[in-house]
Amino acid sequence: MSIEEAVTATDSDGVPCRLFLADDVEGIRVLWRYLFEAEADFVVVGEAADGDAALDGIAATDPDVVVLDLSMPGRDGMEVLKVLRELDPDLPVVVVASAFAAVRLEALALELGAAAYFEKGKPGAELLDAVRTACRSLDEQTA
Repeated sequence: MSIEEAVTATDSDGVPCRLFLADDVEGIRVLWRYLFEAEADFVVVGEAADGDAALDGIAATDPDVVVLDLSMPGRDGMEVLKVLRELDPDLPVVVVASAFAAVRLEALALELGAAAYFEKGKPGAELLDAVRTACRSLDEQTA
């Protein structure tokens, strides 16, 4: 990535992109939180371990972008994505899933309106890039 491409996700006022993280594995959420909060252009405003808690938390925190695991108890990530598309079609959602079902899940997630699809196990820098792109797309929608 060139220096020109390494533009941060902060908006025109320099406000960090507000993220909500949803994954049923606490260790993954902790790693994501450390990854994002080590960057000046992100702030994590909430987390959830299941689909219902994710929907409640997203409603309560009004994030700019949701990072959403597809495999969660209760409502899974696909169900959460469907509900989010109905409630707020413009809210960027970066879907994250294990690589074992990547091709099938990626197509479905993108069809349902995910802003991006990310496979677990890829470098964290790629997740940062995907979320930054989602944050910038939100900025462009409101400009």
